[in-house]
Amino acid sequence: MKILVLGGTAFFGRRLVRLLLGDGHDVTIATRGQTPDDFGDAVTRIKVTGRIRMP
Repeated sequence: MKILVLGGTAFFGRRLVRLLLGDGHDVTIATRGQTPDDFGDAVTRIKVTGRIRMP
């Protein structure tokens, strides 16, 4: 299954990504690119920019 994880390099996200990869899923992480990860070519990365502002 293809799965998108928002914030895949933070504490909970890293663990979730490892579990999903271990189960054989195709994982994409959306991240600001500020925190390095050790997933190598096992994931696809989408770098997100900008800020969400609450009205």
